[in-house]
Amino acid sequence: MTAPITLPEHLDFALFDFDGVIADTEPLYVELDRQAIRHFGYDPTDEEVLSFVGHPSEILAPELLAKHGISITTEQYLEVWDADGMIYGSPDLEPSPGLPELWNELAARGTKIGVVSTTPCSSLVRALNHFQLLSLVSVIVGRELVSERKPSPEPYRTALSYLAPGEKNPELRAVAVEDSRAGITAARAAGIWTVQYLGAASADRGAGEAAGANAFAPSMADIMRALR
Repeated sequence: MTAPITLPEHLDFALFDFDGVIADTEPLYVELDRQAIRHFGYDPTDEEVLSFVGHPSEILAPELLAKHGISITTEQYLEVWDADGMIYGSPDLEPSPGLPELWNELAARGTKIGVVSTTPCSSLVRALNHFQLLSLVSVIVGRELVSERKPSPEPYRTALSYLAPGEKNPELRAVAVEDSRAGITAARAAGIWTVQYLGAASADRGAGEAAGANAFAPSMADIMRALR
């Protein structure tokens, strides 16, 4: 049983990961990898493509193909692996249930919303615009804005530097919503109260506990209730 969620008393900033939190992109990534690998002449098993989840496909796919006698480069794989178009531009991509309502409530309370992700900014903007949620976001930190990605705290510290320039200890007035061990580790290292969202297919509470998540949310509605 999941305990009730607690949040910082003064919540000025709410920071969300994209993949697995704002939207469950994993099923689309699995299908994208499957189609890209087939393009090079090998039909992967479900087990093989699922093993890519949470890891760089552009590295693992050439390694998998090499095991089956097919030699390609990372660059060749990326030429057919169009995540921006097939995932973040997909009409099938939807926000996590309850997320639009949560964001509208946060905005109504004056809480600034940020997106902190390892996905490129252009893809994040594309998806958020499709969801009609872009206008609610105060800052987006994608992979190209930092020198170190999660689990480094740099992405979260960068977001807070934009949201609260020059302010002292803004992390004490923030919450991060993450799903992965790397993301939770990053947020906690930045000193931010962190909620692990368990609503995505790939969510692993054990990994969240190991990374030091402060609370666990089976749904966005659970986070909404914590605001009241």
